[in-house]
Amino acid sequence: MISILGAGAVGQLLAHKLTEASIDCQLIVRAENNARSSLWCLHDQEQQIYHEIPPITASECDELGQVWLCVKSHQLETALESISHAISDTTKIVLFQNGMGHEQIALRFVNPVQIYFASNTHGAFTSETNTVHYAGRGSVTFGSFHTTEPSDFLSSNVLEAVNGQWHSDIKTVLWQKLFINAVINPLTAIYQCKNGALLDHDKKPAVLALINENQRLADILDLNFEQAIKDITLKVIQATAANNSSMLQDIQQGNITEINAINGYLLDQAAKIGAQVPHNWQLWSQFHIAHPPLKSVAQQRAKELDTLSYQVTQQHGTEPPFSGAYNLHQEKGIYHCVCCESPLFRHDSKFDAGCGWPSFDRAQDNKAIAYKQDHSHGMTRTEILCAQCGSHLGHVFDDGPTVTGQRFCVNSVSLNFKQDDS
Repeated sequence: MISILGAGAVGQLLAHKLTEASIDCQLIVRAENNARSSLWCLHDQEQQIYHEIPPITASECDELGQVWLCVKSHQLETALESISHAISDTTKIVLFQNGMGHEQIALRFVNPVQIYFASNTHGAFTSETNTVHYAGRGSVTFGSFHTTEPSDFLSSNVLEAVNGQWHSDIKTVLWQKLFINAVINPLTAIYQCKNGALLDHDKKPAVLALINENQRLADILDLNFEQAIKDITLKVIQATAANNSSMLQDIQQGNITEINAINGYLLDQAAKIGAQVPHNWQLWSQFHIAHPPLKSVAQQRAKELDTLSYQVTQQHGTEPPFSGAYNLHQEKGIYHCVCCESPLFRHDSKFDAGCGWPSFDRAQDNKAIAYKQDHSHGMTRTEILCAQCGSHLGHVFDDGPTVTGQRFCVNSVSLNFKQDDS
């Protein structure tokens, strides 16, 4: 029995393909799914095909032998927690998430040898509950970080049903897909366009700059792909020209995106090895300026702020110099965004610049900050915003006295300090 956790587009499509091949499977659905119908519809070209696929909630699961996790990356931990009572030492976990790094979450629930990965290129979307549209024929590539040999639980019948194959180097496969998604997904979300429009003359330069930078990173990481990243990325854009990327769909539907698992992972790996990827960092800022994930949270909390705090964080204002509570503040802890509580700066990056505002020589995490060119007041400066909610923090300058050479000049009223427990 193959249990598929996640009755979204990919989960439903895989369940249909397995059922068509007479392979026992079930869909683990949310408890609040009141319909709980076992009749599921597949739109394949002009046909409507109905299959009986048993639905089950996580709490109803007994010991699970094989689970295909077809949830979004940010849902993975919650999904695994929901079935943790049914996971044994022999349960096989197959991760279908976009991006990379998900094994770190899965390792909280299973041993390394129980984790498998799947890279899916089938296209699908849902129009309503229990209905999925097959948008494009693809394949599923399976593999493991701990063995190069095909696993017995993935029988030839299962592989044939989903047009699947085993790959002895799944990490390289996942990296290739990540490099492709790291270009297509965020750019289509920023430009609000279909995949094919990325090859328009006004967008293609950004595409090529990212591709070339990704190829340099792949070379540094010693990743050997069968095709150059440029060739395969452009081929995917052309083949999926009429499609909306999953990230664009998430933005349009107001859902959390997989930007952290895709572009965030790429930036983290580049930072670990000291690789320079300025175009990817610029893309990170552009995306978070256009679509800050916690913007609604910030807007709600901002209503409770005093007039000055609101003016600074939401209207790009500036507090008077030497007036802020954190200008000469020296306690040990972390400075958070006052609007969404995201961590921004640590006490050990703070210094007295004598400018009248709290100054830091680096962010706690480079991904915490979004950068935007500011041409106000007859000057050209770099504005800094909270990447998670888009609230204005201040500006960054290249005149810092430490080895970073940076001075993050931040308004006190945009910060909320939390002291270290130790």
